Amino acid sequence: MEIQTSQEYALENRGRSGGFTLVELLVVIAIIGTLAALMTTGVQNAMKKGKEVTCTNNLRNIGQSCRIYLTDTKNRFFPIAKGQSPPAYMSLNVLLLDKSGEDLPPDTFVCPSSLDEIAEKDEDDKFVLSEDTCSYAWLSKKLKGDARGTTPLSSDDSIVDEENGIDENHEDFFIVVFADGSVSKIEAADLPEDRDLPGNLVGQDGGS
Repeated sequence: MEIQTSQEYALENRGRSGGFTLVELLVVIAIIGTLAALMTTGVQNAMKKGKEVTCTNNLRNIGQSCRIYLTDTKNRFFPIAKGQSPPAYMSLNVLLLDKSGEDLPPDTFVCPSSLDEIAEKDEDDKFVLSEDTCSYAWLSKKLKGDARGTTPLSSDDSIVDEENGIDENHEDFFIVVFADGSVSKIEAADLPEDRDLPGNLVGQDGGS
């Protein structure tokens, strides 16, 4: 029987131990690409969920402050600015001027999925909302404090609509706070055909 020396064995296997073949390399690259795509999708979904939770908390805090507004000031109506169908930010400024809303920080009024800026505080630690620092729609007209709990009080003022050039806020749904302070989603597809926002809400342009 012929015995193969270690040197002969090394020479014979040199080509096979030189590294990955092209096929093996392509398989590794494909696996890495698949894992990267899965991780990216997971991160994006987690970020969207986090923004959704923050938006929900923002609207809940606004709703709770409005309930306090009704109780402390003995108002019969939720806060709303003067005029016909005033812009949402003007009505929310009414809440900020009352003690029930004065402790709300400026980021409460900006959905993290929007492109709006956070209002800056002045030297007295106060701030005023504008159409660029408010992401939430509000009542278009007076609403009594004893209104049905299922009446929409505030919501996102828009959703993603690529056809009309809107690439901010949530996709396909609004987060809504109701008159009883509860918060939930409303699918955009469930809105009446003649409405862009839930209930009788208006955005930063008011009823115009």
